[in-house]
Amino acid sequence: MPTLHDAPALAGFATAALGLGWAALSDVTRYEIPNRACGLVAAGFAVAALGAPLAWWGPGLATGLAVFGFGVLLFSRGLLGGGDVKLAAAVALWAGPGRFTDFAAATALTGVALALVMLSPLRRRLPAPPQAVAHDFRQPMPFGAPLAAGGLWAALLQLPIH
Repeated sequence: MPTLHDAPALAGFATAALGLGWAALSDVTRYEIPNRACGLVAAGFAVAALGAPLAWWGPGLATGLAVFGFGVLLFSRGLLGGGDVKLAAAVALWAGPGRFTDFAAATALTGVALALVMLSPLRRRLPAPPQAVAHDFRQPMPFGAPLAAGGLWAALLQLPIH
C-alpha cells in the first residue's frame, strides 16, 4: 500500500480531526452538521494527498464519490440527513476501499453505543432536538458523532507510523 509523507499527512490529519470534532459536537448539540466541518475533513484529505502517489488518493476519491452518490439516494428517500451524507462522503475519502470496512465497523460500534444511550435514561442528559428536527423524524439521532468516530479511526489508520 502506498504511504503518505509525514508532514502533509500529519497536517491533513489535524485538519480532518478538527472538522470531525466540530461535526460531532454540532450534531450532538444542535442536530446539524455544518458544511464547513465537512469541508475541513475533505480539505484535510487534500492536504494529506500532497505529494502522495495517485495510488493513495485516487481510490479515496472514488470511494468518496461512491459514498456521496449512495448517500444522496438515501437522503432522497428520507432515510439519512444531508449533513450525514456530506460527512460520510468526506470521511470515505480518508477510508478509501482499503479501510472502508474499518470505518464502517467503528461507525457501527459507536452508533450502537449512542443508540443505547439514547434508549436509556441517559438520554435526558443530551440536548433535546429542535422542534423542526423532532417533527421530521420519529426519534432523531445525531449520527454525525458515530460518523466522526469512524472517520477519526480511518484517518488514524492512514497516518505513516515508523
